[in-house]
Amino acid sequence: MELPYFPEHPTKDERDFQVTEEYILRFYRWSLSAHEDFTGSPRSEGSTPYGAPSTSSMAIQAELTSLRSERDCLRREVAEKDEQLINQCKLQRELAQARVELQKRYQELTRANADLKRSRKRARGGSHPF
Repeated sequence: MELPYFPEHPTKDERDFQVTEEYILRFYRWSLSAHEDFTGSPRSEGSTPYGAPSTSSMAIQAELTSLRSERDCLRREVAEKDEQLINQCKLQRELAQARVELQKRYQELTRANADLKRSRKRARGGSHPF
């Protein structure tokens, strides 16, 4: 049985990641507004007074991209582990069924051996049922 992934119901790790991401972005936005240029005109978010993206903005974006990539990689690993677990459960179920079948065959063999011994005993004894 495969466990579906529902983006509208994120895991605890995903919620933690989202909160961290929002904190970083909120902190970065706050620090930008505290450092407006001397003319009093606010800078656009993530840019220098000359309109180019700031180094810190690029670094934060790179870090966020890296974290998203790592998160996606971990999601794939979790999905693979889930699939392996499902396969292992199926194999354990098949093994249990095989053991039950083997036990049945063993009981049949035991009965057949007992019947064979009785018929040999009758054949040696020469006693006839009629």
